[in-house]
Amino acid sequence: MRRSPAIDRIAGRASTTALVAFLALAASGCASVAADDRAWIARGDGPAPILLACPPAAPFPGDPGTLRTDRPMSVVVWNIHRNGDPGWAQDLATFAAASDLVLLQETALTRELRERLGEAGRHWAQADAWSFDGVVTGVLIASAEQPRAACVLRATEPLLALPKSALVAWYRIEGRAETLAVANVHSVAFTLDTVAYRKQLDAVAGLLADHRGPAILAGDFNTWSADRAAVLAEVAARAGFAEAVPRRGTRSSFLGRPADYLFVRGLAVDDVWVERVESSDHVPIRATLRFAAP
Repeated sequence: MRRSPAIDRIAGRASTTALVAFLALAASGCASVAADDRAWIARGDGPAPILLACPPAAPFPGDPGTLRTDRPMSVVVWNIHRNGDPGWAQDLATFAAASDLVLLQETALTRELRERLGEAGRHWAQADAWSFDGVVTGVLIASAEQPRAACVLRATEPLLALPKSALVAWYRIEGRAETLAVANVHSVAFTLDTVAYRKQLDAVAGLLADHRGPAILAGDFNTWSADRAAVLAEVAARAGFAEAVPRRGTRSSFLGRPADYLFVRGLAVDDVWVERVESSDHVPIRATLRFAAP
């Protein structure tokens, strides 16, 4: 089927933007992509890389914590725009201190970011999508409790040739044999069709579909077209997820469509809203969730 002229114009703009970005990175000679799926975690005074291919082959380093079931669980989902806008550190400190789960996209793993998470007492792991001038960029999960396991999935932008990342973590639940699975996704953006987009989402959903227990699927899904939004809705529904639609505030959008989402399975939604900030080109989704009865 032939695309409409409007879609052709959008695809053309996306291609041009991607090409310019790629050429700039290539010319600098400072961009690099890790050979293996790995993440960075806190070790001593600095970050250290660990291999985290999917599905997990070994427990996550350290002693796993346990999520309580007798109180709500606070979650924030936020594309932090490579922590490059004024005020991001203060806003991150506020959200991290108030949230049991912090799901960040487009995170640059700088010392200041690590310090803000450390001051909030949050454990963290960041997927290594790619690095520029030695600073790792990817998605990050920070949490009040250490996960039991985690793994990284990467998908290469067909036009940009740099990866987008997803990080999946599993947490023990108080009094239960099952675990909570949490998937933080930054979807591929620059494509002329939905083939690569669907492939990335199918890979993440495959891990969650096999999981027997409650789960969260969230992130920046780059749903800038009706086709992309339809793929996301289909993949999420097939894995048993329901969208937690914000009850207050307006999500960040591109070409008139929301970019950021929170989906849940086996969890009750107490509240979900959008927090207005000026410290990123995305506004965060915040939620309070409860574990449903076993």
